Amino acid sequence: MTAALRRSLLLLTLVVIVTAWFSDLFYFPDEHFQVLEFMAHKLGVTPASALPWEFTARIRSWMQPAIYYAIAVPLRALGVTDMFTITFVLRLLTGLFSVAALAVFARAVLPTIHGNEARRFFIRYLPLFGFLPYLFVRTSSETFSAAFIALALAAALNRQDPKWLALAGLLCGLAFECRYQTALMGLGLFAWLAVIARARVPALAAFIGGGLVALLLGALADRWGYGVWVFPPLDYVNVNIVQGVAARSFGREPVFAYLYLLPATGFFAITLIVMAAMAAMWLRNPRHAVTWMTLPFVALHVAVAHKEARFLFPLVILATSFPVLGFSPDLPRWRGAFARIWSWRAGWTAKVTTATSLFFMAYLALYPFGVRPHMPMSRYLYRNITGPVYTIGTSFPDYPMYRHARLVPVTAPEALADGSLLLTDTPTPPPLPPGVKATLLYSEFPFARFGYGRAGSDFIGAYTRFAARARFLKLLPLHWYTLYRLERSARMRS
Repeated sequence: MTAALRRSLLLLTLVVIVTAWFSDLFYFPDEHFQVLEFMAHKLGVTPASALPWEFTARIRSWMQPAIYYAIAVPLRALGVTDMFTITFVLRLLTGLFSVAALAVFARAVLPTIHGNEARRFFIRYLPLFGFLPYLFVRTSSETFSAAFIALALAAALNRQDPKWLALAGLLCGLAFECRYQTALMGLGLFAWLAVIARARVPALAAFIGGGLVALLLGALADRWGYGVWVFPPLDYVNVNIVQGVAARSFGREPVFAYLYLLPATGFFAITLIVMAAMAAMWLRNPRHAVTWMTLPFVALHVAVAHKEARFLFPLVILATSFPVLGFSPDLPRWRGAFARIWSWRAGWTAKVTTATSLFFMAYLALYPFGVRPHMPMSRYLYRNITGPVYTIGTSFPDYPMYRHARLVPVTAPEALADGSLLLTDTPTPPPLPPGVKATLLYSEFPFARFGYGRAGSDFIGAYTRFAARARFLKLLPLHWYTLYRLERSARMRS
């Protein structure tokens, strides 16, 4: 099985590398503003006044920005000053780190899977979890904490040596320092070690000691980042839980919200299977460490008023084991029923699910869906434009670390001189006065360069109407920003 696992991980690594190259964006703004911009502030690129309110409130950890800073400084010393190039390196290294964590986790969890057939299925299906490459290259706290928590579980499984459990505690602490909510998974692992694995007191003490070392490292990183001694986790809980700022600002959802928030992507089929497998794992595998780690973590997020799909992304590596830990026919509970379910893996449902997963994995690897961040246009402006850029009735997101040409709002294109640059949020220009031609310079819509900009604008209209009808999905507005050069005829110029 070692050779098969190696092949699966190699295939996944290749897709991760491609995704890191093309995925020049973020899934959620926190990935950029509360990690990369924090790092850029220490590099002297982003002023403190441009950082989000969380910086002033001192509620975010500096652990992950500090790690990225340690990578960026040598790159800049070597002459790499383009911030988009630096963030590509960070995405690539984050993706490779995530794959390495998955490899270590897979090797550790394999002996705990019931049945050789289930083990072979686990190995073969690793590269088919289509959401992995996209999430692995995200410079987000969810991705870093997912890797650390998977490594922690691997260090603790089937080991009683205090050195290994000290490492597990350290890794749980680092996951906590990247995303505070993962404390529930660390506590779950500790409880499993004490109750199920019956680890001895010195080994449990070593686990706690490793966690305390991580907290010390986090305190040093926060002291470096904020300039004063603080303990951000307490302020984070006070602001977002006690005061309820997150729920007031971003809304409250019902307890069952994750049942529709998580599948609301192109990966809906495989996501539904993973969610069902997780519930089956809790019922059929109650003594497994993955159950002890995931159940309290999910329960907490179900109980919290404000819910987002990304809040459960720290489970992404552990989730690769859910199908075999929940559906394996060799587990002792309800074997007959789950033997029938297990047989479906060779049916048309599994084939359609796999094909859909692979399609969207390839899609996101080559062209990340541009609903949120508009990094492609930011990169083009950052690298190619120095003069003013004019906008009509649209706003373009501001990323302080990617400083680009000044954006100037105007009311109508008639006021623009010959040669002016116009930025729109659709791949078609606004109505232009007679004698004025709009020449396409760059568009986030890939088919605009081939003359199909109208198709992009029509798609935006259909998407906007659907989002208005399905408000419960919380779909964000869709824009494909496009840059034109306006040219007036010789008669008009004269």
